[in-house]
Amino acid sequence: MINRLSWSLLFLCLCFSANLLADESTDQPFFKVSPIVCVTDTKQKVCEFNIQVHFRLAPFKELCLEVTQRPQYTQCYTQNGLIIEKFIIKTEHPLTVKLINPINNEVVQQQLLSIANYEAKDYRIKRRFGWSL
Repeated sequence: MINRLSWSLLFLCLCFSANLLADESTDQPFFKVSPIVCVTDTKQKVCEFNIQVHFRLAPFKELCLEVTQRPQYTQCYTQNGLIIEKFIIKTEHPLTVKLINPINNEVVQQQLLSIANYEAKDYRIKRRFGWSL
């Protein structure tokens, strides 16, 4: 009897938590940008992003995709389903990819694209003996 009661209680808890998770974030569309970091050598000033943007309009009828300081990439969408866009952007400064609701000009989702610099270290072991025959 106790075993049945514990299984019933576990089942009810799982159902309740599944309903809570299903209700969560229904007012925000799916939005994914990759990669979000471009790694470049410190000697190079320009970093090249090969960006893939995946999103759905879900609760909205129309959304516009915008890349800051790049007006040529601004485009609005009305179709349903998963939208996939690919861009190649060369930049010296971090950028932001935004989904904007064109009705009230509100930013719905955004993702910062940052730039990381690295300096390659020379970790070779230098030996003083030669390999002559």
